[in-house]
Amino acid sequence: MADATQEFFHGLARRGHDRRLRAIDEGSVRFDISRDGRTEHWLVAIDRGDIRVTEEATGGDAVVEADRAVFDRIASGEAYFLTTVLRGEAAVAGSPRLFATLRKLFPPPPTSEGTRRRGRGRG
Repeated sequence: MADATQEFFHGLARRGHDRRLRAIDEGSVRFDISRDGRTEHWLVAIDRGDIRVTEEATGGDAVVEADRAVFDRIASGEAYFLTTVLRGEAAVAGSPRLFATLRKLFPPPPTSEGTRRRGRGRG
């Protein structure tokens, strides 16, 4: 059975095109996902919304490094990509423009019932 990380990258590959990424003329992000002393590499290449995913250990205009457990949480929507970076649970290097656009590929930030309730009724 595939896990959340594998499903995320396989889903991107199946998608093939995402109109939200048309602003990227050409760019790539390498994901270095580590677990138990081993690192998996995924290269996501974007060209005017067209997405190509390969398992490559080199290249990338930007790089994301994360532990597999952390990335599983991001890929499944349990954690928000930007929040994990700000907390130091994931590291990014390279093009800020790519990261700003790339975050659109991940599930939306998780919400809690408490957050939704606090926002109701105020106005």
